[in-house]
Amino acid sequence: MKFDDILQNYVGEFGRYQKRIYFLVCIPSIFASIFTLLPVFILITPDHRCHLDNLDNDTYAYQSEAHKQLVEMYVPKEKENENGLSKCHLYDGDWDNSTNSLNRSKSSCDDWVYDKSVNTAVTEYNMVCDYSIYQSHFKMISFFGGLLGAFVNGLMSDIFGRKKVFLVCLALFMVVTIVLIVSPHYGLFLTMRFFQGASGIGIFMISFVMVMELVGPSYRMLAGMVIEFFWCIGLFVLVGAAYFIREWKYLFLAVCLPCVGFFSYFWIIPESPRWLLSRGRIDEAEAILKKAASESGTEFPERFVLERVKDAEAEGNSQQRREAGHVWKLFTYRVLLIRMIIIMINRFTLNMAYYGLWLNIEDLSGNMYLNFTITSVVETLANLFILIFINRLGRKPLYCGSIMTSALGFLFTLFPLYFGPKTNNMFAVVLVMIGKFGNTAAYSIMYVYLSELVPTSLRNSAMGISQCVEVFGGALSPYIVDIGKLFDERSSKAFPMIVFGSLSLVAGLLSLLLPETRNRQLPETVGEAAKFGQHEEL
Repeated sequence: MKFDDILQNYVGEFGRYQKRIYFLVCIPSIFASIFTLLPVFILITPDHRCHLDNLDNDTYAYQSEAHKQLVEMYVPKEKENENGLSKCHLYDGDWDNSTNSLNRSKSSCDDWVYDKSVNTAVTEYNMVCDYSIYQSHFKMISFFGGLLGAFVNGLMSDIFGRKKVFLVCLALFMVVTIVLIVSPHYGLFLTMRFFQGASGIGIFMISFVMVMELVGPSYRMLAGMVIEFFWCIGLFVLVGAAYFIREWKYLFLAVCLPCVGFFSYFWIIPESPRWLLSRGRIDEAEAILKKAASESGTEFPERFVLERVKDAEAEGNSQQRREAGHVWKLFTYRVLLIRMIIIMINRFTLNMAYYGLWLNIEDLSGNMYLNFTITSVVETLANLFILIFINRLGRKPLYCGSIMTSALGFLFTLFPLYFGPKTNNMFAVVLVMIGKFGNTAAYSIMYVYLSELVPTSLRNSAMGISQCVEVFGGALSPYIVDIGKLFDERSSKAFPMIVFGSLSLVAGLLSLLLPETRNRQLPETVGEAAKFGQHEEL
């Protein structure tokens, strides 16, 4: 007898008790999306220009007509900027009254004045001009923090328990967030973002694991997909908070302080009974399961049933550990090697396009806050679409159709970007949203699809390998946008769409080689996985 048999036969797969705990452990996902995409708003780049060396009280706004004349005298003209002035250069030399002209050579500056209508981390740490790459570093570093955190927190939660590590991650997250807000220099600011990513992924990952371990097998996919809607709620909370709070430190505090409430989980959320059973703590697991069974109106069996489950789980885990040591077998069968390469290419592409769009939404035409809201609606609708159709249409046609929609949406954006208006190009925004819909839909399917394609004995290993590749896609996404800025104004916006669209097209075509998994007996061993669906592949 396995733990799932206990849930199915005695406790209920998704009873009232599990639903209440499920709702509570899904709430952290709201804040996961907030802190992942917070850079969209705290890294807004306000209008700026170089600080005049000979004017200590210089401001971006003109103080007088004389101040305006000084600015026009020392700051070069650049038509592409809204105010017609250079953002990054000053004329060299002093004004020559005899010739009424300046030495026309220009040089970069290292001090700026900013439009004070919004105060962001960009103004705090001068992440503009030659230092604008610092914005991309900040966006990138949390991905590598998350990679480390996923490994360490996963290991620690297996040893010390889900709830304890969740609370430790929460405490660390709160501390590093406060330090990040008061960081006196960019180096500490960047370091704290790394640890924020490491601890934040622990909070989200452990919440997800607790959900999966408490729900019965027939509800597990549904539970894993519904949690995505809590992520979407966080998107709307974030844009609402950012719209009303334009001071970046206050915004950080406003979305951080509610997380203090999660410390109450120490008293109201139980430890995972599945984990307790795996550690031999039968009495504690029994108490939790009896409570769940009582609320479901069922009678829980005697202790000896849990003893049998413990022995069966231990035997299963022992066998799984022996097989997990042979992760290299995923790459020895030609068919499995091809599938793993296709999966890694797809996850790399999906993550790059997903975060490439979100973290650089400021570059879309129109109002940034409105665009963020529209994108959040599109993401919610995409998740709802997949929830409704994933079991009706199957994994393969739905995935291939979604990622191809993403590719075409991004690539067709080139036409309005090159031939449409430079500003308020709403047709381009519509096409980007179509691409976004396909990208999010494909992203939602991929986790289910991957888990069904690989053998049970190596599922965690396969997920871990593809997760590492996925991280690099997300980490590279802000730099793709930076490369685009080397070109002219139209090409700078088109370049990321070319990259995201082309990679999505390649990934979509390759995904046609994957087999369907819906209503099929899924592979348990490497040998079964190698034979799985071979006659269906193109």
